[in-house]
Amino acid sequence: MHLMADLKKLIKEYLKTARVMQLATSVHNQPWVCTVHFYNDDDLNFYWASMITRRHSMEIEQNPKVAIAIKIQEDTPDEKYVIGISAEGIAEMIDEEEINKIGDKYISKLDKDPDLIKDILSGKKPFKFYKLVPSKIVLFDVLNFPTDPRQELVL
Repeated sequence: MHLMADLKKLIKEYLKTARVMQLATSVHNQPWVCTVHFYNDDDLNFYWASMITRRHSMEIEQNPKVAIAIKIQEDTPDEKYVIGISAEGIAEMIDEEEINKIGDKYISKLDKDPDLIKDILSGKKPFKFYKLVPSKIVLFDVLNFPTDPRQELVL
C-alpha cells in the first residue's frame, strides 16, 4: 500500500511538466469545460489567469465549485499506459498579495512575458488570477498502479 505522502509526491512530480488543464464549471445545472494554462504550488493549489468576461470566470462568480482534468500520458504504440490527474474543489479570484507570491513561478513555468504580472496588476492587461483549492485529487496511473490505477488523495 502506498502512503499518501508518496501519492502526493508522485502527483507533484507529474505536474512539473504539465502546463495545460481542462477546467469544468457549472451554473444552472449546465456544465462547461475550457482549457487554461496553469501553475500549481507545493500545496497542490492550481492558479491560472483569465479575463473576467470569459464564461468560466463568470460561472466561478456564481458557483465556485469546479473540477479540473490534466492529461499526463496517453497510451501510444511505444508506451501503452495512461496517466491523468483530476481534482475538484473551490475556485476564487485572488488578490494582489497572493498574485505577487506566485507570479514569478507562474511566468517561469509557462514561459510568459516577464512583465505579465505587472501588466495585470496595473490593469494594462485585462486578466485576473484565479486559484483552485482542491478538496480531492485523483491520480489515474496505469504505470505505477497497474492493478488499481485510480488513486485518491483527499486534502
